[in-house]
Amino acid sequence: MVSMVRCGKAEYQKCKHSILLYIHSVIPVICAVVFAGYYHISNWQPATKISAYLEVLAVAFPFLLGIIVGLVVQSENQAGHFQLLLGTIPSRTATYLGKLGFLISCACSATFLALGMFAYIYRNAPAILYMKAGFLLLVTMLPVYMIHLFVGLKVGKEASIGLGTAGSLVAALMITGLGDAIWNYIPWAWGVRAMDYIVLEWESPQLYAQVKNDFFNGMIISASSTVFLLIVSLIWFQGWEGGRNSE
Repeated sequence: MVSMVRCGKAEYQKCKHSILLYIHSVIPVICAVVFAGYYHISNWQPATKISAYLEVLAVAFPFLLGIIVGLVVQSENQAGHFQLLLGTIPSRTATYLGKLGFLISCACSATFLALGMFAYIYRNAPAILYMKAGFLLLVTMLPVYMIHLFVGLKVGKEASIGLGTAGSLVAALMITGLGDAIWNYIPWAWGVRAMDYIVLEWESPQLYAQVKNDFFNGMIISASSTVFLLIVSLIWFQGWEGGRNSE
């Protein structure tokens, strides 16, 4: 645990003067202010407005995630071809969990800003709705983070960014009827579908009661996949000796 905390602190020191912290702080605030400001002058129904905002967050998340992980991987590659990552802490498990934990911590702060600022400006929904949405958005993105971290370390920055772009497109498609039968098995669909179900639970509890089993099944698959990917990632990282020397 001590080693993992040290790794997390080291990640912060490496990134505190980089663009990463600005991405996690400025973009969520701008997004919240723009949407909340527009909603004050639009004629949409409150549930539609909130659903659209949460969907936009869930669709944009994979794209931004791909960029962020790509930049983190690039910085490690430039700092001695991953040797600082591999040689600083004796425990490979602590190193991997420290880096993943730092990324998740940044995601938590960005999600808090995006939802908190929006809720403060546009007060047409209970706070518990935004709390549930933030929690589910982060939980459903955990496996996506691990997939991107693997791809980024194994292949390079460009692969992570490309996968993030594709992931956002898939997430957008899964909002439509195309995703009704398959969203449970698509990692990039878990977040955006969870946002829809959370709004449906608030807007129409009766209709939500009819479809909640589908939601629960998707969340069970998501949680199981998270545990599986974490175990596989830790095993893989134990034998990883550095990725491609790509910029």
